[in-house]
Amino acid sequence: MSVLFTEANIKSLKIKNRFVRSATYEGMGTPDWGPSRRLAELYNELADGEVGLIITGGTFIERHNNFALPEGVPVPVAMDRDRCVDKWPEIVEEVHRRGSRIVLQVNHSGPRDNPFLRGEAPIASSDVLNKTGALVARTMTTGEIQEYIEKFAQACRRSKEAGFDGVQLHGGHGFLISSFISPHMNTRTDEYGGSTENRARFISEIAERARQLVGVDYPLMIKMNCDDFFPGGLVVNEAVRIAQIVEAAGIDCIEVTGGIPESVHYLRGLDRELARQPEKERKEAFFRTLGSAIKKAVDVPIILVGGIRTPGVMEKIIEEGVADFVSLSRPFIREPDLVKRWKAGDRSRASCISCNRCLKNVFAHTLRCHAEDSSEQDKT
Repeated sequence: MSVLFTEANIKSLKIKNRFVRSATYEGMGTPDWGPSRRLAELYNELADGEVGLIITGGTFIERHNNFALPEGVPVPVAMDRDRCVDKWPEIVEEVHRRGSRIVLQVNHSGPRDNPFLRGEAPIASSDVLNKTGALVARTMTTGEIQEYIEKFAQACRRSKEAGFDGVQLHGGHGFLISSFISPHMNTRTDEYGGSTENRARFISEIAERARQLVGVDYPLMIKMNCDDFFPGGLVVNEAVRIAQIVEAAGIDCIEVTGGIPESVHYLRGLDRELARQPEKERKEAFFRTLGSAIKKAVDVPIILVGGIRTPGVMEKIIEEGVADFVSLSRPFIREPDLVKRWKAGDRSRASCISCNRCLKNVFAHTLRCHAEDSSEQDKT
């Protein structure tokens, strides 16, 4: 039997195989920021397809002030108040009945937030300016930092009360948490900026407070940037130290990712290369070296995401100790039954062509694959 179909644990959580659905914004919320029936059906499709661990799309710890989108525009979901808890147990139980596990990802967009919807300037570890010098996001006060530590921790508590098998902090891609650990984005001179330890403090204090609320056994995870791929940004050697710091603070699993908005063209180049040369497995797993470095430095399980498309590459990732789990996002949008297909013996690569139309359209349409209606130019 392939190692991909063996059981593994994240803390006390037993997962039936090594496949993880990486968090993806689905835009399938209800007008009151709860999960819709379509969102429940999406998770059921993934569970029926035998994905071992499903991580939900980023769930907001704070909703917008000016939230008034036109009908039909994708709506997010939130876990920012106690009445959100009751909307989830039935959905979680449906996933469990199908043999899969499900973790809630909690997030704050930070400097990537929409100022119109937020009703004020977005927040970040430090001021963020655009190319013209205009303020995109403002620096958080230390008082606000404490406020948002509590908001993240309370969302973790609600995740447990809703029945989720664990909770994942989104610490990647230039969102709020990522803005603290990136030396490019974080130019603070107080206890939350400067040294590696100071820039990791925001995550550490969220984890420590969340642990107080959820107890010692509940899995706390993070999806964490391990390289910004941008001059002056976070690099893997420093990410190794941050991983050790957050592990000591109570993080039980790290999903290794990379990239911020400034490096999007570099990452899209990797996608184009992958699409052009599908027969070469060595072009897969963009963040393999990052995963290997983090895996060697910590004792918690590692999940690796990023351009992974074929079972052979995935098996090597597990067998060679690069990571404990492999995480896919776009392939599961196109093929929610992909794991089931591989398990049945059809080991051909995922049919995702990495055109990224799903991501380009995510704020205009609920999550779906757009490959069939993309032009040849979009595919390259």
